[in-house]
Amino acid sequence: MLEKYGSRDEFLVTMNPDTQIYAARHQDRAFFGDAPTLATLKAAYGPNTPTMWLLPQILDLVIYCNSKGTLNSRQAQFLADAIANDYYYLKVSEFLLFFYRFKLGNYGNFYGVVDPMLVTVALEKFIKERNDVIIRREQEKADAERAKLSDNAITPAEYCRRAGFPQFTDVADVAMYKARCDNFIDTLCRLIHTLCIIAESLEQQHVK
Repeated sequence: MLEKYGSRDEFLVTMNPDTQIYAARHQDRAFFGDAPTLATLKAAYGPNTPTMWLLPQILDLVIYCNSKGTLNSRQAQFLADAIANDYYYLKVSEFLLFFYRFKLGNYGNFYGVVDPMLVTVALEKFIKERNDVIIRREQEKADAERAKLSDNAITPAEYCRRAGFPQFTDVADVAMYKARCDNFIDTLCRLIHTLCIIAESLEQQHVK
């Protein structure tokens, strides 16, 4: 963390509201990249750092919306504290994308009035979008894995050919035949073992 972003002040300067556009241009990276979460900021730079980072983002949003009912310092502070407390698992890149989408009006038209509850309601909508993206990514990975396994799979007929079994076309038939073969081999091995014991016993009697 310190090696990548430097000191706390350097991080706050680097990840300022102007970087929201970069999160918007690279949305996949915003969700799946290695940007720190608010919890990581807290651990690396101290307990007040998430709030210190969020405040400029919130005030920038108010200025952008030309809010008639500008948040006072106490409201802005509480909003930043509440977000830092409840959404500590979000990456700063995800917050940057959220504020960008908010400015675009993705979460409704607020008619020049931005209050804390509107921001948190919009953030919940963003969380749903985020979760949908994550679920879709996991589904794509699962589909790719299944396709890979399918490419490496063989048909029942090909398995029978390689194993020297009679040609079956149904997986269940192949399994039943293999089970019978395994049982036969197991029985044969036990029989051979028993015959060996008997032969050894007869040999000992012959010696006596």
